[in-house]
Amino acid sequence: MTVRALKTPAAAALALSAAVAALAGAWAHPILPLGLGAAVLALIALTAWRPLWGAYVLPAVLPWASQAVHTGWLMLDEFDLLVLAVAAGSWGVWVAGALREGDRDAADRVLDRRVLALSAALLGVAAVGGARAWVDGGAWPSWAAFPFADYQSPANTWRSSKALIWAALLLPLWSSGAGAASRRRWVVAWWRGSLAGLATVCTLVVAERLLYAGLLDVWSGYRTTAWFWEMHVGGGAIDAYLSLTVPLAAWWWLRARTARAWWAAAALFVLACHVVLTTQSRGLYGAVLIGSVLAYVLHRRSPLAATGESAGAPRLGNALVVLVVLAQLAWVVLGATAIANRLARSGQDFTHRFDHWRSVASTLGGGADLMLGIGAGRLPARMGERPDSGTPGRLTWADGEGGPRMRLHGPSHAGLDGLRFGAVQRLSDFEAGTWRVRLSYEAQPGLRLLVSVCERPLLSGRRCQWRFIRHATDTARGPVVREIDLFGDSLAPDAALARWREGFFSVSVLTPGAVVEIERLELLDPHGRQRLLNPDFRQGPAHWLPAAQGHFEPWHADNLYLEVLVERGAFALAALLGWLAWTTHSVWRGLLAREPLAGAWLCAVVAIAALGMLISVTEVPRVAWCWWITLGLGLAFERNTSHKSRM
Repeated sequence: MTVRALKTPAAAALALSAAVAALAGAWAHPILPLGLGAAVLALIALTAWRPLWGAYVLPAVLPWASQAVHTGWLMLDEFDLLVLAVAAGSWGVWVAGALREGDRDAADRVLDRRVLALSAALLGVAAVGGARAWVDGGAWPSWAAFPFADYQSPANTWRSSKALIWAALLLPLWSSGAGAASRRRWVVAWWRGSLAGLATVCTLVVAERLLYAGLLDVWSGYRTTAWFWEMHVGGGAIDAYLSLTVPLAAWWWLRARTARAWWAAAALFVLACHVVLTTQSRGLYGAVLIGSVLAYVLHRRSPLAATGESAGAPRLGNALVVLVVLAQLAWVVLGATAIANRLARSGQDFTHRFDHWRSVASTLGGGADLMLGIGAGRLPARMGERPDSGTPGRLTWADGEGGPRMRLHGPSHAGLDGLRFGAVQRLSDFEAGTWRVRLSYEAQPGLRLLVSVCERPLLSGRRCQWRFIRHATDTARGPVVREIDLFGDSLAPDAALARWREGFFSVSVLTPGAVVEIERLELLDPHGRQRLLNPDFRQGPAHWLPAAQGHFEPWHADNLYLEVLVERGAFALAALLGWLAWTTHSVWRGLLAREPLAGAWLCAVVAIAALGMLISVTEVPRVAWCWWITLGLGLAFERNTSHKSRM
């Protein structure tokens, strides 16, 4: 059998494997297995019926399709299962079309050899990174514990690599078509889905700020996160997402051809700029500014052709949008605000950031590490072992006689603050009164714990009740049972929307080098009702999540290019830079050929390349996948059709 004859059976096996993996993952979901399974089946059917919808749905649902804060899943999430569902439906319908004789849509199944080569390269980079992580050693978790493994586990190589694998799985399909017009459909679908996702993020941020800080509050230090739960150990998940999508919105606003489209685009762009400002991310400010200014320059160089449609912008409309955005910027920068204070100490913070980069680079151990990397996802483990870095805590799980136990570690060495890390669980429905904690645990004498209940969405806290616990009992056997009242702020509703606020229960180990094994952990509200889910850990780690506060350096490099160099080596870094250059060249050719969305793509690529100097997006899989898909789809703007292959 020839290689060409094997391609259709291989695609069929790929579709079947993706469907089985998506359904198996849904079945293992700790909270809603049946509902997620139904969603997977519906998405498979939808993309089998209309494959183009997959390129719209995934970027549209990306901002909320990960609920690690509720499930405790770290290595796997709901978005992974949706990607697999889209891949199963899309490859399935591709195979069905290939088996039909005289298929009218055969031209739409033409795959680009360049993109196939790119997908193979992505899989190769993932494989080398995984092999290096395997060589690095460490105890791999069991299959059941795999989704809950922490970032210092060897399993983190999967989390760091899966964005590459998902991109390789879908890019060949999303770049298919015999002609430029056919391939452009996928670009348009992705662009529209990205705008829908940005609108979702803006909605989530407006709700978040109304609940916790106030929509126009720029004086406090409150930092927006939306539902990017990956930021439970810091990083720039929302920054990376906005750097990609806001330039796309800017292009829509500038190029809108009808008044209705202009009003929608202008509203989205203004609101998105407000969201950007509320993140208090200076790197994001620069990336969005670069992308938006570039969009304006390209728009001015390529004026819209006259058509019979109504004018896009109303008279002086664009000038008004610019004035509103500048007014927002002046409001937060020129006043005595937390944002202004952050901008004022940028030089000092950059010095600290540079020291962190040097510490990350020093994890390279030799020539092999420099060329091939230390292993995908292994940076947190290496940083945790370093005496000049370390971690403020760690959450692992152990098998006890009575069932699973939470094993909570204190700071790895003296000088680190255990307050900066804890095991947390999401809470809602706060009530006035004294909250109480009851816990059963085993620990060495002298251990100090902190338990707290706080109103906070993720990073920025509001009101809290807390209690320090000192374990002084020298018990030979058996766990210690403690029940204590918390004290601190009143959690009584203090605003009209206060009932809708959510927060976290948290437990932290403050003693350096200490470990506590918790057998049961309960939180009693003022009415005596137990409020924690899975308090005895019978469901394993479900509902529990490790979270850091303020000390985030051990988990990421804060530089995309440095993190790729350290974890994957110089060869992978050269490949990434070559990919960026290739996509930029292709998009530029599309811009010269007056492709409608080429300017949007160029602005987005430049913005994410700039932000990569300050954000290492590889530790945020769903946003990293969004970056890789955008770079891959940028190749569709190149009109070279001499290397197309019909599979």
